[in-house]
Amino acid sequence: MRLLNKRKAFTLIELLVVIAIIAILIALLLPAVQQAREAARRTECKNKLKQLGIALHNYHDTYNMLPWGSGPENIHGRAGGNGNARGGGRRHNGMVGLLPYIDQAPLFNLISAGGTAASVNGTTNYNGFVFTPWDNNHQAVRANIPMLLCPSDGDTTEQSPRGKNNYMFSRGDQVWDTNPSWNGNGGRGLRGMFVGGRDVYNRNFKECVDGLSNTIAMGERIKAKNGGTTVQSGATHIDIQQSQYRVNPAVCETAVGPGGVYNGGVRRWAGTRWMDGTNAFSAMTTVLGPNSPSCSQGPGDQRDGIFEPSSLHLGGAQVLMGDGAVRFISDSIDTGDTTQESPVNGPSPYGVWGALGSINGGDIVGAF
Repeated sequence: MRLLNKRKAFTLIELLVVIAIIAILIALLLPAVQQAREAARRTECKNKLKQLGIALHNYHDTYNMLPWGSGPENIHGRAGGNGNARGGGRRHNGMVGLLPYIDQAPLFNLISAGGTAASVNGTTNYNGFVFTPWDNNHQAVRANIPMLLCPSDGDTTEQSPRGKNNYMFSRGDQVWDTNPSWNGNGGRGLRGMFVGGRDVYNRNFKECVDGLSNTIAMGERIKAKNGGTTVQSGATHIDIQQSQYRVNPAVCETAVGPGGVYNGGVRRWAGTRWMDGTNAFSAMTTVLGPNSPSCSQGPGDQRDGIFEPSSLHLGGAQVLMGDGAVRFISDSIDTGDTTQESPVNGPSPYGVWGALGSINGGDIVGAF
């Protein structure tokens, strides 16, 4: 009789308790799974920066110079010798010259050889390098290169169908006169590792007297997203008069309201044209710190400004140093006095972060 009366099923309460325990375990495990996935994405992002560092060194070994930050705005290609082989064209950035060194030689050949390129409306005839980086008809403009995309950052249709990019060339801690034609010295007065504009000048490693291991070459930025109003959601900078942020970069931070939302005049340009050398599209600065607000004199000028690195990695962003090392920079890195005017010569007023941007400021960086 005892065997016949033995219970053969769970009660409803017991079943609910088991389900509740399983739900709690899933809730506890899900963040860990997400963190593990982000760690993998961050590692892949780091590896891509590392590969770009190797490409920069291979390029420098070939030409004894670095690619420009931005090609000439009003001429087609690089005049003289093997200039076109180095990569160049109308406002093209240094990624074009790096293509053969990141397993994209066919794309480089398409850009440099000209000829007939597939376009949205059939075919278009081109000479070598004679097209702007926003020419949607050109196949290269529409190319999305996996090496240039960080997996932590989502896709975007902003400025479609142009190819996208997460990795930016460092212009250092100087926020104005980023167009070298204004200062008349071929870019030599600029403090970052990469320069460009109408009077193109290519740096080489010998000019980085502060040391390659102490100088940032490239960094990551979140690609602009449709409707983004914060740095993390894809807004890339806000319009502010150059006369304000040049003498007091901290004014960029005051233009952000509750929740990190920019107060009007938002631009969504960063990373939306992979080969455009204009600063707002493919450059970074070292002034306010990673994931800080950025600003430019807009609405039509994308050259001068503060364009800080940004990422969806928790707590900071990754940068490529001149020696090829990849470092994670915390949002809390020392930025010194950001109310001082942007420097032209000498040590950076923007602390360790500013010192990492200048190639010859004479700063003593120390640990970071």
